[in-house]
Amino acid sequence: MSVRKIAILDDYIGVALEYGDWSALPGDAEITVYREAIPPERLVAELAGYEVVVITQQRARFPRAVLEGLPSLKLLVCNGRTSNVVDHQARIERGILLCGTAETSRDAAARPVGHAVRPGLPAPSEMAWALIFAVAKRTGVEDRVIRAGGWQTGFPVPLGGKTLGLLGAGHLGGAMVPVAKALGMDVIAWSQNLTRERCAELGVTKVTKDELLSSADVLGVFLVFSERSRNTLRAEDLAMMKKGAIVVNISRGPIIEERALIEALRSGHLGGAGLDVFDREPLPAGHPFRSLDNVVVTPHVGYVTEELFRTAWQRMAQDVAAYLAGSPIRVVTDPADCPPMAPQ
Repeated sequence: MSVRKIAILDDYIGVALEYGDWSALPGDAEITVYREAIPPERLVAELAGYEVVVITQQRARFPRAVLEGLPSLKLLVCNGRTSNVVDHQARIERGILLCGTAETSRDAAARPVGHAVRPGLPAPSEMAWALIFAVAKRTGVEDRVIRAGGWQTGFPVPLGGKTLGLLGAGHLGGAMVPVAKALGMDVIAWSQNLTRERCAELGVTKVTKDELLSSADVLGVFLVFSERSRNTLRAEDLAMMKKGAIVVNISRGPIIEERALIEALRSGHLGGAGLDVFDREPLPAGHPFRSLDNVVVTPHVGYVTEELFRTAWQRMAQDVAAYLAGSPIRVVTDPADCPPMAPQ
């Protein structure tokens, strides 16, 4: 009997086997866990022969060319309701199932695992504030200096009386408002679809894009990533910002033109940046964001909680076991749950 090979990708923290109950898998199943990302150019060669691939944090991309290079692949399992790193048209043509960890969009209660309503701020909004404080209060810089034997090197920035600019005021951006007001900050907002009614609901001032950029002391990026939002902030946009302003991005890296952001930080025009997302993830070795003193970086963990991962791994393990038993569950079939691939 041939071995039924299962690959688990991007288990950076190393909890997949612990948090998921894999005991229901048949004896001929063999699991390989990848703790580090597989480079895109090696994905086909590395995953050849695998029947099941669990894409976990959805960092690896599966366009048509990759799917066509994996003839053994029969099941993709994702964390959430669906995946935008898969070419669904090619997947369906090749008869590859996709199973998630939530119900389909036809269920009014459907939402990605870990995104259930809970008290307080959404986890990504909490991360945005963590990055704002880390940059404004210089915690990363001063921590490194003290560990190296030094002492105070600069001035923390007080946030009271400053202006928080929201580039996007949806669920995550809107959740920033109560904390900002508690700190004594003014809040302004802009996006292409932002309405005066939404601003009135949040108690913030609706402004133009130019006004947002020229007025914000802290700019938070909360837009949904799409081709339309790619490079919303280019060099000319960053040049409009106040000297010493802080940019925080917990949405997607390509919303800000990366080269322009690096130059604005190197030149000192921007005071600093807090970044949880990047054009390429994991962030390549030697990337300027790894060495710029006025940048605080985190590894796209704004949405990550232990509760989310414990629940997600249980469900992903159930998906794999059910498929291998011949009765797949949580199969993604609704066209609404098969979005086009997100741009690179």
